[in-house]
Amino acid sequence: MKTSFKTFALAFAFVAAGFTANAEDKEAKKAALGTGIYPTKAGKINVLVDKSNADCNTVLLLKNENGDVVYRETVGKNQQKFGRTLNLDSMEAGQYKLDVISGKDVQSKTFQLSEEKVERIVTVK
Repeated sequence: MKTSFKTFALAFAFVAAGFTANAEDKEAKKAALGTGIYPTKAGKINVLVDKSNADCNTVLLLKNENGDVVYRETVGKNQQKFGRTLNLDSMEAGQYKLDVISGKDVQSKTFQLSEEKVERIVTVK
């Protein structure tokens, strides 16, 4: 009986150590900056940010194809989760790049704005 109890206790210790190591690995692999950047049907861009580092500000930079900054916003350290909707109605057609920067972490997405062509329709009655 003592032998089976010792075997069980030893096996339990190995399993517990494995779970602890696995949890530490997952925390180490977890990205410090998670972003979701996607377009809406209304022609806007939604930006969702989830950062694990509360030691630094987060900067949203929107640049045109020439590298000129057309939008910049700094979000405070205390906001770890936040979202923004960027209205692109007044922007010219072209290639754009959106950078989300928090400390050493940078997430980037590029997108193309194009003009919708309007076709003329002629109806004869």
